[in-house]
Amino acid sequence: MTVAELPNDFFTDIQGVFRKTPVLLIGSGFSCGYGFPGMGALAKHLATAVHNVLTTNGAKNAWVQSIEAIKINLEAGLNGIPVGTPEWEEIVSAIRGETAKLILDRAIAAEAKILGEKVAGGHAPSRLLNRLFNGSPQNAESIHVITTNYDTLLELFCDLAELPLDTGFTGFRRRKPRHPPIFQTQYSRVLVTEKRQQQVDYRLCKTVRLYKPHGSISWLTTDEGTVEVLNDVSVAGRAIVVPGPSKYQDALIDTLFDAVRTEMNAILAEAQALLCIGFGFNDDHLQGVIKRRLTTGMPVIILTRDATPNIKQLLRDHPHVIALFKSGEGAVCHWKGNTLQSPYPLWQLDDFLKKFLE
Repeated sequence: MTVAELPNDFFTDIQGVFRKTPVLLIGSGFSCGYGFPGMGALAKHLATAVHNVLTTNGAKNAWVQSIEAIKINLEAGLNGIPVGTPEWEEIVSAIRGETAKLILDRAIAAEAKILGEKVAGGHAPSRLLNRLFNGSPQNAESIHVITTNYDTLLELFCDLAELPLDTGFTGFRRRKPRHPPIFQTQYSRVLVTEKRQQQVDYRLCKTVRLYKPHGSISWLTTDEGTVEVLNDVSVAGRAIVVPGPSKYQDALIDTLFDAVRTEMNAILAEAQALLCIGFGFNDDHLQGVIKRRLTTGMPVIILTRDATPNIKQLLRDHPHVIALFKSGEGAVCHWKGNTLQSPYPLWQLDDFLKKFLE
């Protein structure tokens, strides 16, 4: 079935998901389109870079023994390193540092390219954020965006869309996370005329709430705790949860990561719909809540280049999920158990928006 023959109900179902103001879930596939490494590329980088910064023979030997497994599967290979040993601590620290360094370098290049491009109508992610923001109920406190990525592309696209962004931090130069709940209702201070006199009034200020359960290259580790500092290119340690043996420990022990995960899961538990872009459903941090919501029939749209084994299983278990993947020069669309072919790359966000929503 070609794009011209896509059923009207298919369009209606997609537009119906957007009328529910879906939670936006952004995975690594999104950033790969802007030159960031996927898990495979990151594994190859770490396989060569980490060894050069290790200082003890024990850590070097443990790393060498794990390299081949890491090249095959980054997280599985890292899980083979014994947890809790001094060698493990050194390796995790090196992984975190080298990962942050690579992402920071790629972020500088990607953001410079994005800012230098003149795109008619605006960049697709900014258009999407604007549509979700403006399409949400007037009394909504915020729209919700979750990303497992470390980069700051979404922060940039919010700025380009001129949308108020809340990352859970307050301050100006060295921003500190709020005490839980880290995301709170925002109000704007305005002057109103009442009986010929001006008075101060406070009105709800809708925001884009950005949840980063794996941390960010803009989050720095300090003796006073995690702070957010934008455009910092120093060698300061970054607060990021790296794949492998420390992943769940970092997320549970660090109070900031724990607070983000708790508030993020609460949002997912109440979501009326979900839009996933570049997310392969390989992250146990998120999948539990999402799968429980899927069993209740929560509408979901998935846009990504390739269908991972986990996505294929999800489509078998939940045929109501709408998914669009790359197929040759076009796309394959999964809808209500049917497979629809399109000669156009509708799995790409720009083409998706133009075809179904703009």
